Amino acid sequence: MKEGIRLETESVITFSKDLDLTKKEIEEIIKEANETILLKGIPKNLVQEGSKIIQWRTDGKDLLLNIESGMHVRSYIAILRLKKLFSSLLGQKFKIGIRKIIANKITFRIPIVTEPPESNLRILEASPFVKSLKIENDLLIITLGEMKEHELQRNVPDRVFNEIREILEKEEKQISTKEYLPIVKKSEPKKVKFSREPMEVALKIGWVKEFPGKGQWIYTTPYAQLFGIIKELLITEVANNLGFQPFMLPKIIPLEVMKKMPGYLEDIPEGMYYVFPPPRDPEAFKNFKEKLKVTKEIPKQELKKALKDPEYVLAPAQCEPFWQFYGGEIFNIDDLPYKLYDCSGWTYRWEGGGVEGMVRLHEFQRIELTYLGTPEQIIQTRDNVLKECLRVADRLLDMEWRITAAIPFWAKEGSVDFDVNDSKNVAAYDLEIYLPYRGDRDSSEWLEIAGCFIHKSKFIDSFKIKEIKKRELWTGCTGLGITRWIAAFLATNGFDPDIWPSKIREKFEKDYKLPKALLWPKKSKKGQ
Repeated sequence: MKEGIRLETESVITFSKDLDLTKKEIEEIIKEANETILLKGIPKNLVQEGSKIIQWRTDGKDLLLNIESGMHVRSYIAILRLKKLFSSLLGQKFKIGIRKIIANKITFRIPIVTEPPESNLRILEASPFVKSLKIENDLLIITLGEMKEHELQRNVPDRVFNEIREILEKEEKQISTKEYLPIVKKSEPKKVKFSREPMEVALKIGWVKEFPGKGQWIYTTPYAQLFGIIKELLITEVANNLGFQPFMLPKIIPLEVMKKMPGYLEDIPEGMYYVFPPPRDPEAFKNFKEKLKVTKEIPKQELKKALKDPEYVLAPAQCEPFWQFYGGEIFNIDDLPYKLYDCSGWTYRWEGGGVEGMVRLHEFQRIELTYLGTPEQIIQTRDNVLKECLRVADRLLDMEWRITAAIPFWAKEGSVDFDVNDSKNVAAYDLEIYLPYRGDRDSSEWLEIAGCFIHKSKFIDSFKIKEIKKRELWTGCTGLGITRWIAAFLATNGFDPDIWPSKIREKFEKDYKLPKALLWPKKSKKGQ
């Protein structure tokens, strides 16, 4: 993202009395503010980065201000600086107080070198604070809607801008970040049956409901039904069909275990949720509880003081306990391979500003398959898993697919110069699905729904897994993101169960009853 960002804020300060007799004083205050408090703290060579009131007028009790700025004293922060000045000077002379402050519209004009991908623009537009977005003369112009004073004081516009910046600069380092290599194989183009963004439709017909936590949703009966059907299908057709056995794993992972996971804490610590255990001492929370009772606001600083140091992360990969289970043990190669899976709960990843509808979330569910064996067994197992996943996606769910070869973040030191069809040297094969709503199949981003990995000896060494005669052991894993399989299915097949593939249609009970409130769901019909 280039330098030279400009901001414009249209705001209203509402006073306790009519302002007709104060116009001369207001003009003098504005002149003083433009020369003093709106430039406070800015070096002389960066004056243009401060704020300046460029237009103003009164309307009864309202003072309407148009403020421009750079990124030092931002225009929406300038309003808060002006409040104190106006309150002091007009209050002394005219006994006028300030009743409220509102920023009606905040506009960011961001210079861009190239136009952002359509998928990134959709992420930006999906923000609840973004009112409009357009590209004009090498500028990305993003306008935020109304912000009240308490939202300005809580730096909401700054947080929204930081998310915008993360998306534009593509600085989200997702845990699943990979460097993609050529397409290995793909299906014939399939008929487009549906082309809308699935989350947009799901919200309107009540399949999901907003939740205050970013990247989280409340999933209602029809979604939960579809989730159960697709989860059962994957377990039956992939895990059970290939002889994988179920485990149930912890989802709060000690940092000591995460330290053994190659590449995680070293390369992407910003992609995880950290858990700070509390002391079992009510006195430690005394100040927190008292401030909460008095202010009715959550005193986060007091909460920080009470908590211990971080000791855990919420499981970002789901396979961590599998390797800890094997870790430090000695195995006999004659008993191998071991093929295990877990689908007992949520996976958590901090995506920053990169959350998107159903496809990129902070909280989601997966079926995690892991395999331990000889190199030959691991290669065969990984390839068989990919084959079965492909069969389910193509024949049972009727989705358009492709397979790409990839290098995961934990294997970046490996060479990318290899034959992508030589399975033993491919660290990851990804199964990706075409999403019609994202645009043309040849240029839009496809959705990865299965990452099929070979670790070679990387996890063997890290977790000190041994063989009784020191023969070579490898590991591998495959993550089947159930949440993503559902997103891909809905983006491909739509929301009308009557036109779904038979394997899903026959198990879906259409006679469900959703709770109904006055304003939710916005549409009462079950399919669209």
